[in-house]
Amino acid sequence: MAETPAQVTDEEFAPTERGAAERMTFFSDAVVAIAITLLAVDLPVPQGDTVAELAAGFAANRGEYLAFLISFAVIARHWISHHRVFRYVGRATLPLIWLNMLWLLIIVLTPFFTRLIAEDHIDFARFAAYALAETLQIGTFAAVLAVLSRTRGFIPGTPQQLVRYGWVPSAITGFAFLVSIPLFPLLGAWSFGVWAVVPFLGDRVTNAMGITGRDDV
Repeated sequence: MAETPAQVTDEEFAPTERGAAERMTFFSDAVVAIAITLLAVDLPVPQGDTVAELAAGFAANRGEYLAFLISFAVIARHWISHHRVFRYVGRATLPLIWLNMLWLLIIVLTPFFTRLIAEDHIDFARFAAYALAETLQIGTFAAVLAVLSRTRGFIPGTPQQLVRYGWVPSAITGFAFLVSIPLFPLLGAWSFGVWAVVPFLGDRVTNAMGITGRDDV
């Protein structure tokens, strides 16, 4: 008579779940690294044999260089938020995996959106497309946090403020990107200043709520 397989206990299954979560994190880190590197691939190289000619070349392409710096900061900020959260993730459920893939989709498309705002004269449609993409990405990350809380995907020892209210800073920063869209007809390129405030706003809210640990980076 064939033996009945022993039932897998929670203690035996937990390392497998944690391993799956770590694989998802490593994969996400690799995708982000590739996307942030691709930002520099299409940067124009100024031509000239003198300092003045090189300076003129840099000035002529200043829009593309500025767009690169903006997107580099945006992707870096997204990765920092991802790192702060996924250091505490111990279970990768299917909804979490798909939400993380949607989050990565916007990361991968960021070099494309960067080209939209690389022109010297940015129009409303290009600015709005970039801002809406960022709003979608931040909203997706807020959904990731909500799923983690609902499915108990955090490991023991995770700060309770992160478990309960971790989605709040993402919602606020996403709202800031959304607000920048109707401001564009009034402020023009100065609307990018609203985006510059977003990282500081997110940090202030995060610290005020005590969401990150003291050793957080």
